[in-house]
Amino acid sequence: MNIGVIGLGTVGLGVIEILTNEKTRLEKQYQIDINIKYGCALEEVTLPEGIISTKDYHVVLDDPEVDVIVELIGGTTIAKQIILEAMQKGKHVVTANKALLAHCAKTLFECANTNNVHFFYEASVGGGIPIITPEKESLVANNIQKIEGILNGTTNFILSLMEEQNLTFEEALNNARKKGFVEADESLDLDGIDAAHKIAILATNAYKQYIDFDSISCTGIRSITKLDMDICKELGYKFKLIAECEKIDEQLYIGVAPMLIPANDLIASVNSSYNVIEITCDYLENVLFYGKGAGRYVTASAVVADILKTETSDKWSYHDYKDMIKVNPVSTSKYYIRSEQPLEIPYIQSLNIHHQYIYLTDTIRPDLLKDESLHIFKIR
Repeated sequence: MNIGVIGLGTVGLGVIEILTNEKTRLEKQYQIDINIKYGCALEEVTLPEGIISTKDYHVVLDDPEVDVIVELIGGTTIAKQIILEAMQKGKHVVTANKALLAHCAKTLFECANTNNVHFFYEASVGGGIPIITPEKESLVANNIQKIEGILNGTTNFILSLMEEQNLTFEEALNNARKKGFVEADESLDLDGIDAAHKIAILATNAYKQYIDFDSISCTGIRSITKLDMDICKELGYKFKLIAECEKIDEQLYIGVAPMLIPANDLIASVNSSYNVIEITCDYLENVLFYGKGAGRYVTASAVVADILKTETSDKWSYHDYKDMIKVNPVSTSKYYIRSEQPLEIPYIQSLNIHHQYIYLTDTIRPDLLKDESLHIFKIR
């Protein structure tokens, strides 16, 4: 097996390090030769002896000896071109590119089918947490009804700091920045876009339905104040950014939004940069996947597993996936509402805390709550 790694950032170098350190064991276990032939990046990077360094990805793609292309540069432009060209040349592809998969799954999957190559992307959702493979293989006997969970470690880290250390949103965000947890484009984390990418990928595979990503309802955590955090803590809740998808009467609902989770709920206990995904299905009922959602070795471990699968597993087929559809927002929920003035709305509980009017509603439609002066969050 000859491998070309394109993109030598944190994860790319982690992949090379793991494959170098574990080469002898993995070759013995899988009875294959593992050779990283190329490392490709625009910047100068020191690579282990024997790996050819290049700045031109064409050199890697044009080499007939390369069997597997590992795309780790990210984005939806040049990365797409690299993956499609690699497949057209008959090379297997492994990627962690969640944005590209969320926006271009149909093009990528159909190209893999047409060219009869492996295309694996376990690391695109949940870092090193095995979730794509179980979803496509282990749960095949089940009809998946709902998927929900914490899919972004950065926002979970920020919310955990706000709760545990009594910090404001900006204070917690600055702490996350110092630790290098926040994407260069902060909106991907803070506005829920990263979590939306991941739930779109999970929904596509769960329901064999290509998703119009732009139709996904997506709200981030910027509006959560210290006051809301304090009030919800008093009421026995924790804030979490939740991504969810559900199929009801052949209609598909997908959304990302901050929610109040009862403090005794299992998901509420998932803190710091950890992720958790809960899948509800008909025969297995509920199953949870938990672990670190990001990091050099965490993500690289999933990439390495995918590389080895190109030699040991059957190809994933997408022949029965349906054409792209727009999805519906998760349309009804219970809500927490905070107002500086009393409101005339249906509720199951009302309180006056810190000179604020707090309402906990029954399940209602969100179009009843259009006043922008209100602080409104879903309750799980």
